Amino acid sequence: MVKLVKTATEFELSPTLAANEMVKSRRAEGKKAYHMGFGESPFPVPERLKNALKNAVDRKEYLPTAGLAELCETVAQYYKEKAGLDTSKFDVIVAPGSKLILYALQMAIEGDLLMPDPSWVSYKPQSRMLGREVIKVPTRLDGEGYHIDAEVLKNVIVQARKEGKNPSKLILNYPSNPTGLTIQEDELKQIAEVCVAEDILIISDEIYGFVSFDGVYRTIAKYAPTHTAVTTGLSKHLSLGGWRVGIGFIPKAVDGLQGLLRNIASETWSCVPSPIQQAVVEAYKGHEDIEEHIQQCTDIHKLMNQYIAKGLRSLDIHAPEPQGAFYNYPNFETHRGSLAKAGIKTSKDLAHALLKDYSLATLPGSAFGAEPEVLTLRLSGCDYDGEAALKAYQNGAKLDEGFIEQYAPRVKESVQTFERFIADVSGKSKAA
Repeated sequence: MVKLVKTATEFELSPTLAANEMVKSRRAEGKKAYHMGFGESPFPVPERLKNALKNAVDRKEYLPTAGLAELCETVAQYYKEKAGLDTSKFDVIVAPGSKLILYALQMAIEGDLLMPDPSWVSYKPQSRMLGREVIKVPTRLDGEGYHIDAEVLKNVIVQARKEGKNPSKLILNYPSNPTGLTIQEDELKQIAEVCVAEDILIISDEIYGFVSFDGVYRTIAKYAPTHTAVTTGLSKHLSLGGWRVGIGFIPKAVDGLQGLLRNIASETWSCVPSPIQQAVVEAYKGHEDIEEHIQQCTDIHKLMNQYIAKGLRSLDIHAPEPQGAFYNYPNFETHRGSLAKAGIKTSKDLAHALLKDYSLATLPGSAFGAEPEVLTLRLSGCDYDGEAALKAYQNGAKLDEGFIEQYAPRVKESVQTFERFIADVSGKSKAA
């Protein structure tokens, strides 16, 4: 009998991808479905990048495993100018999506993973696929951001070692999926100091770095360049998820790491398709039209997700003001009693009830590392026609609630759906 590896039974299809497929299936059948379960930025491909891809369509050669030299050089210069990163201390690697760089880094570094709670859905499964332990790091979420106390982090590391575990790497993501919150500069510096002192490699997932609502790009690599690998890409700030372009900045101070990653790449993805790499050089040249596109899209993301948070807070739901990305991570603890009477005791129960009875797709907090009984959901504010919204904004439309009513009606209806849901479970609905 053919036997599957044990860790393969620990997880299912990525919850984000599963939610997206489910909504598409429902809509194809003509059924109503509100989509807050998948974070796919909805904006169109900039004309400059369309043209660049057309011009590169006949490029069919294999490229260097680490990436096209021109692309690597252009990316390094871009991050030096835009993010303030001393890229002379890093090598660049290009992969078909940043997810593979995250996986390759976990593979390349011995030891167990320190993972903040909550964190993106794929960090833990990747670690478990490699047979590594996952060590949770507590966080605090509020209107000031996503907090990881440096002293708590140090204590987690020390305790894990006492238990015979080998914490060797910490994954950070800011602005964060699932929370939409970011880690402030002073806290990044304190976290960096702990990791350097404890010889922990930081895997800094900065895929949302250019979708920061205050316009500040934050990177812990400035404070720990010898102990930080940065992963990023084009999927979020340029809405190019399907192009599958991931970028990694690999610390030269970790001897042999870039070479090992290249070896891993050579035996797995070989290289990112040549036409794509040739085209995306233009994304990193700092063209005024591209930079303006990024800012306009970020402005709209801010409107949508802060609108969602405001609507949730009006329902006495804990929902900190998003600071970046396209997410909210509300906590329904204040309604626990009413929810329990309706048979809802876990985040999975909560997500299931919203989908089954209200056609609203969300993701349970348990998918992001939260304990099952914690009543949290991850909500994405991307369910609208991005091309129409962007064109209206470019033509002078004001970013306010009227804009949402006209260009993102499903976002407004999703918030209204939460209103009906809370009224129903609390016995305050008009029908009751």
